[in-house]
Amino acid sequence: MVDPTRAEAADALVTASAALLAIAIRSVAAGAVPLTVAQHRVLVLVESHRAVTVNELAEHLGVDQSNASRHCSRLASLGLVTRTRARHDGRAVDVRVTPSGRRQVRAVRAARRLEIRQVLDRMSDRSVRESVRGFTAFDEAAAHAPVPI
Repeated sequence: MVDPTRAEAADALVTASAALLAIAIRSVAAGAVPLTVAQHRVLVLVESHRAVTVNELAEHLGVDQSNASRHCSRLASLGLVTRTRARHDGRAVDVRVTPSGRRQVRAVRAARRLEIRQVLDRMSDRSVRESVRGFTAFDEAAAHAPVPI
């Protein structure tokens, strides 16, 4: 039997996640360079590592290598990442974020944070504290890592 409290919590989180997803999608437009949501996700993954191979990106994103490579080529043509042959394997390509790419990610994060703050400002202090506790517990239970590769 389904616990009604957990079912209600699941429904509330699905609704909240839709609102957060909308904020995330809108915030991608805050960067200086127009990107798709998928391209921004690739840029965030690259930005969170010193260097990452196209194959590692593809694996993490759940796409084939050619799809990940196309995203990286687009980001490179925009000056947001660089692509070089990997020193450890001449067949692999390392992808690294550029200073412009870092600025792009920071701008999107700032816009996202601002919009979330605006939502939180419409909530009571008690609701904000409860949300922090709830989201923290949910994140821990989900065994979420910031940006794994």
